[in-house]
Amino acid sequence: MAEQKAPQDGSQKNLLDPEGAMLFALEIEGIEVAAFLECSGLKTSTTVFEIEEGGLNQYVHKLPGPSRWENIVLRYGVTSDTTLLQWRNEVLQDQFSARRNGAIIVKSLSNESVRRYSFKNAWPVAWEGPAFNASASELAVEMIEIAHHGIEVS
Repeated sequence: MAEQKAPQDGSQKNLLDPEGAMLFALEIEGIEVAAFLECSGLKTSTTVFEIEEGGLNQYVHKLPGPSRWENIVLRYGVTSDTTLLQWRNEVLQDQFSARRNGAIIVKSLSNESVRRYSFKNAWPVAWEGPAFNASASELAVEMIEIAHHGIEVS
């Protein structure tokens, strides 16, 4: 095992064990609305503009362009709660006041918040119902995809 070195300022830093990726919830406007089986799309990328300068052949200048956020895709087991379906229906009825702020919350095994991925001005762009199979014993799983204007991690 490698020896842990103390920080150069003389203080001690305790390394924390990472949390599992199995407990997370969706919060909309401060209210926890659902727990999820899967979450993807917590990703950002920036376009890179490459500029080749004449007479300077050693390298290419790389400059940042526009940044983009992926849509958040959540998969969850069907319950009697219709909060997310009602939100999607608001968008289908052209009620763009339906944009909301929210967060994906990672929780510890003791159900305490460990990390928040807060998003703003979000709205559901897609919903997919479950696939049914009478001979299987799997959960009925729905999917909702949410567009947003950025994520702040805390």
